[in-house]
Amino acid sequence: MEYVFYIIWNANPEIISGLPPRWYGLLFASGFLIGSYIMRWMYKLDGRDPEEVERLTLYMVIATIVGARVGHCLFYDPVYYLSNPLKILYIWEGGLASHGAAISIILGMIIYSRKVHEPFFWVMDRIVIVVCLAGAFIRTGNFMNSEILGLPTESGNGVVFARSVNDILSYRFDGRVENITFHKRDGDITENGIPLTIRLEYGEGVGVDEEYENNYYRTNVKNYLIGYEGIRKHIYEEQGKDLDFKIFKNGSKYYAEIYTTGIPRHPAQMYEAFYCLLLFISLLSLWYFRRSSLNDGFIFSIFMIVLWTLRIVDELLKENQVDWESDIPLNMGQWLSIPMIILGLIIFFKTYPRSKTTN
Repeated sequence: MEYVFYIIWNANPEIISGLPPRWYGLLFASGFLIGSYIMRWMYKLDGRDPEEVERLTLYMVIATIVGARVGHCLFYDPVYYLSNPLKILYIWEGGLASHGAAISIILGMIIYSRKVHEPFFWVMDRIVIVVCLAGAFIRTGNFMNSEILGLPTESGNGVVFARSVNDILSYRFDGRVENITFHKRDGDITENGIPLTIRLEYGEGVGVDEEYENNYYRTNVKNYLIGYEGIRKHIYEEQGKDLDFKIFKNGSKYYAEIYTTGIPRHPAQMYEAFYCLLLFISLLSLWYFRRSSLNDGFIFSIFMIVLWTLRIVDELLKENQVDWESDIPLNMGQWLSIPMIILGLIIFFKTYPRSKTTN
């Protein structure tokens, strides 16, 4: 038997079922809240009024949400959203693009810096530090939502995202099953994935006709596993082969176990969260120890070069967001990262060689 390392991820995106906020919203807001405290600390060290951070944060929040939403709509599905422009406002339906947020933040900071009469690059050098931290929080929120999926790892190592399997089976059993859990099972990995057991716990007092239930699993449940895209992405179940399962009673409750194959994927969201956190620590350290000797814009340039280069690499391990990306050599996220890197390089060469000038 080959020993492997994988995680079964079945987190509920709701903190309290049926009630807001969700984990994504909480983490999104936390990124801005903690970032604003860090910005106040930075402003104090710079001899600026920390109360000004409130206005700066307002600009940041508006720019991020508007830019991320509009960017997603125009970059990934422009025909649909230009035909249905009101749908752009339906932010609760999902769809935010970090590249759109980046463009909007730059534009927002141009407006902000003119309003408060601060040098644009001075502002950006500080903003990008907390943007990295917010990015780490937001990508962790994506992980809690089991979205922005990575590609299958083609090994036994990775994350089996089980939440959509849980939700679909819960819906199809229509309240008869009160709990679904996923468990590792001993066995060899195959080219299709790793051994996985799905355990279904029936509700207290739910009557089970075992003959009917066995037929239901052989036909209906088998079809769910091979028919739903939300299941096929995470569970491999061979077509034409009988479903491997058993139904049993333990005490007063019925249980069922399905023996199938989980598909481990790259946790691409957490890769991005991790390098955003490292970049946050690195840029904050650079600012803290070297800010007096650096030209305005230098930290901003490092951010643009490093973050978007890592994003191009990270996209190699992600599923495409829309089908048409499969027909182009680079996906949309990679294409949009290239001009960001070029802008970063231009600013880098303009700010690095010369010593900081004294006003």
